Amino acid sequence: MKWSRIATSLLLILMLMFPISSPSSIALGTYNQSMFDEGNQTTNDLNRSELLASLPVWSIGDSWTYAVSLDAVSLVEEAETIEGASLDILTGTATRTITAIYESSVNGSSPEYIVSTILGASGSGVFPQGPIDVSGNLLIGMAEVMRVRVSDLAIVHISRDFDIDFSAGPIQLDMADVIENTSYSPSYEFYDFPIRESDVHFLSLERSMTWDGDGLVSFPGDTVVNNTERETQPASRIESSQLSYPCPSESISIVEKASDGVLVEEHHYCADVKNDVYWYTEDVGLNGVKGTFNLLSFSPAGTTPGTQLAPEVIVELGLNDIGKELPLNVSVSTRSSDGSPTSRTIHLYTMDEVIESSTSDGELLLSINSTTLEDSTVSVSDWSSHAIIACIGHDPSSLTYTACGAAEITIQGSAMGALIRGETVSDIVNIIGDFSISTEQATRLIRL
Repeated sequence: MKWSRIATSLLLILMLMFPISSPSSIALGTYNQSMFDEGNQTTNDLNRSELLASLPVWSIGDSWTYAVSLDAVSLVEEAETIEGASLDILTGTATRTITAIYESSVNGSSPEYIVSTILGASGSGVFPQGPIDVSGNLLIGMAEVMRVRVSDLAIVHISRDFDIDFSAGPIQLDMADVIENTSYSPSYEFYDFPIRESDVHFLSLERSMTWDGDGLVSFPGDTVVNNTERETQPASRIESSQLSYPCPSESISIVEKASDGVLVEEHHYCADVKNDVYWYTEDVGLNGVKGTFNLLSFSPAGTTPGTQLAPEVIVELGLNDIGKELPLNVSVSTRSSDGSPTSRTIHLYTMDEVIESSTSDGELLLSINSTTLEDSTVSVSDWSSHAIIACIGHDPSSLTYTACGAAEITIQGSAMGALIRGETVSDIVNIIGDFSISTEQATRLIRL
């Protein structure tokens, strides 16, 4: 079983990390009960790690601009029609903006942000033209649209439209005009909010990609499906002095690697700007173009001249750390762009269903039951995390909202991590006995 293999690997790694110490008696039965059968314990009883970042709420009009560096050598390495070409690093800017909020099209569990990015970059290159090599500039333009779940910022789908040209005086080469579409199953949940100190989680993704276009750079004509296993390194803080953009609350480092150890993504998330101040990716698009992004500016919705402040939806929970199928009080407050309470219809996403309710004073209070749904990520130190979402300004013709609010909730004992812990407890107990490790070390190990 896949999760058993993951658990076994983690177990071996941790055993190597812990020094051997003198034998000590351990109340294994007690640990087995408290760590694997959470029941309805309180948050303090569960002893969660330090909270580093909670789920951000984006508004239509939020915008981030990044300085971009692209390593597009893969474009020319595999293109037989331009064999012998070379490229330097391309530089430019990219602006990412929240342009809409749509109803969910995936199980109805969460609405989706529409995130639009406009990127432009250029750099020098050398391309063979008959018997001579011609030096000039490679120009890349990209228009990207992402569907991102409001509940956890998981990526559902990406569509990218690339226009790539080479210019050298009178010589103009149409390198590629390509539309690239990428879908993930399950949705690509990179962050796994709430993010806690030393959090590690695992992803098993199926990525489907299609290309449609022409040019000197060719792409597969059929759909390409890749199955990939990924895991993150322990989440940790980064001091602001190490960042090129100020982050008063301290940025959080999240590093994702493939099963073979190759770096896939590295992000420095900053709660103050509700996004990354830095990220590296091995695939900006076009089948392997690597990219580095450094934040230059963040413009919250309504701060750009000529725009209005976005309406606000505030969701508050009676408890945000609760057992399965238990009553949960949810309060929703809505505010217009000038900050005054507003009367409107609210769509509440409860993890299991969507409830439509009207309010005369901008306030809503109701009780729901916590979900039994498992999280799509697999974690050995986290439980199932979801979000209660409230949206306003529904347009039935465009299936959009004007604003949403969200509050994350942790459902005790419902994540796949609990299954991993349960399946491996007997093996862990045996190893503890074999290695004769200390009580403290055994406690840390059984926390898995």
